[in-house]
Amino acid sequence: MKDEFWFKEFHHKGFYIGFKKKKVLKEFKSKYQKIEVFYNEFWGNVLILDGLVMITEKDEFFYHEAIAHPPLFVSEKPKRVLIIGGGDGGTLREVLKHNVESADLVEIDEAVINVSKEFFPDIAASFTDKRANIITEDGVRFLEKTENKYDVIIVDSSEPFGPSSVLFTRKFYSLMKDKISDSGVISAQLGSYLFHKKFISEFFKEIKDLFKDSYLYTGITPTYPGGLWTYGIFSKKNLIKDSVWKKDIQTKYYNELIFKGSLKSEI
Repeated sequence: MKDEFWFKEFHHKGFYIGFKKKKVLKEFKSKYQKIEVFYNEFWGNVLILDGLVMITEKDEFFYHEAIAHPPLFVSEKPKRVLIIGGGDGGTLREVLKHNVESADLVEIDEAVINVSKEFFPDIAASFTDKRANIITEDGVRFLEKTENKYDVIIVDSSEPFGPSSVLFTRKFYSLMKDKISDSGVISAQLGSYLFHKKFISEFFKEIKDLFKDSYLYTGITPTYPGGLWTYGIFSKKNLIKDSVWKKDIQTKYYNELIFKGSLKSEI
């Protein structure tokens, strides 16, 4: 088999994740990053940003459920939600399963939104929901100028380099803290528990003192490196461990037992 028919995502000189490209559906350079979509016989359509797997049709729900539902259940009255990133629409879809009044999605790269609508329609289906407000802008600039207060902020970003690097700083988390309500909650993806453990540990220690409650938690995503993904959850009040999860929200994988069983104050 020729290498050009395979996508390889390297995470160590001796390890990579490989996908056979049955058909390349789209490949181009946006203003911010290289975007590729191809079809794989097992995983379905696969979205690649700057050489890293973002989503596959088959397993995207593992990630989107894990980043979206914990902050919505932890927050006392989640009515206004902000999603930073999340241009594929999966996190928005999960957020809108809750009884929220509005969900602002701020994505820097409009091309990601357009590609997701074209090739991942089931994931991007909630863009037309009347509660959704789609904003094409840099997330930091949006937070700096908005006067809105949010009950939940979800940082659904790519890895901590390139256009997303600014979203992994103490300054950015201080800014988010100023924009959440008194019982507000923030969640964010932080990377692979196996491959990015040192970064996660150092970053978490740097920002955890900003909040009354700060925890790491995990969830599986088979096509992400190591399979076990790490998230951070932060709140101004002690809400996280005693949160009550409603049973009427339908998920395929993530639930209260997985969340509370994986909570850690450090790694």
